[in-house]
Amino acid sequence: MAQQPLTISPAGIELIKHYQGLNLEQYQDESGLWVIGYGHMIACYENFAGPLTPETAEALLLLDIQRCQCLLQQCMEISLNQPQYDAMVSLALSCGNEAFYQSAIVKHINRKEFDEALAEWKNAIVLNGKTISSLTSQRQAECALFLQGGEVEQI
Repeated sequence: MAQQPLTISPAGIELIKHYQGLNLEQYQDESGLWVIGYGHMIACYENFAGPLTPETAEALLLLDIQRCQCLLQQCMEISLNQPQYDAMVSLALSCGNEAFYQSAIVKHINRKEFDEALAEWKNAIVLNGKTISSLTSQRQAECALFLQGGEVEQI
């Protein structure tokens, strides 16, 4: 019987909120990207005039999470359990879909090369060519969460 697709848990959402933080006004992050809410990267076609409400920030976060979940369904070749899934969604949201999809982390996990994947993961602290020191603790938390999941199975 095929595994039902997972969705992020409340604990996974809280992890993302903790590390992204809530900013109701748009600002440039450490890598130079314009963001708002819980780390929502502002696309060129989006216009946020004035501050967001907390409810709008939450809605943007859930939309961003949904996009990451669709990406995981496309690129993961192994079955993940809830802690592993939550960690992967957090990573995808932080890296951006394209970077996540092309990452060595995903390739290593799909090959069950977990030591290599975790080594890459812990060092995934560079965005747009800039080292983002604030990502260090987030990556450590994501790796610890992934390791809570134990063994994974081939789909």
